[in-house]
Amino acid sequence: MPDPEFDSSLEDYRSIELGVGRLMQSVCAPFCSVCPTPCCRTAICREAAESPFLVAVHGSRVPFDQKSGYLGATGCKLGAGRPPVCHAFICNRIMSQQPDDERRHALDVLGEVVGYLGKKVWLRRHLVEAMTDADLRRTDLALFRKRLTTASSALGVLESYFSSDRELTPSERAELEQIKKRPEA
Repeated sequence: MPDPEFDSSLEDYRSIELGVGRLMQSVCAPFCSVCPTPCCRTAICREAAESPFLVAVHGSRVPFDQKSGYLGATGCKLGAGRPPVCHAFICNRIMSQQPDDERRHALDVLGEVVGYLGKKVWLRRHLVEAMTDADLRRTDLALFRKRLTTASSALGVLESYFSSDRELTPSERAELEQIKKRPEA
């Protein structure tokens, strides 16, 4: 049975994930495009094929390949519906090439946005752990909507920050801290 509120939340999730992907691509492509050992693994892709939530996000428009998963010649074939780890993993090479701690932290937060969205919204567990469509209907929609709002705001901060040569303002830092705390210096 369709659930308009859940479906609307799914669209918002998809939109945020696509935004994260675009921004991640702009920051990481110079490194990933020449990497001799891509981080993508078929075992990780399998989650996108098996999680009812991720299937609902990407809509199964791209077939899962047993050998290469969703990895194509130019990267992941999925625009959205990727496992959160696909966004969260940022290799040491990329991180070490960032100019300062603030930029590294901002990139780390960007990688965590997608994982943050589903965290503890299904029976106090991550939404990708829901194993049936019926499970998905047990999502805490109020918490999910709150996380979508917070993530959308943080993504806006990150888009502005990465498109300019400036420092984050104190209020922007506070917004990003809602996604992931900055490590103590």
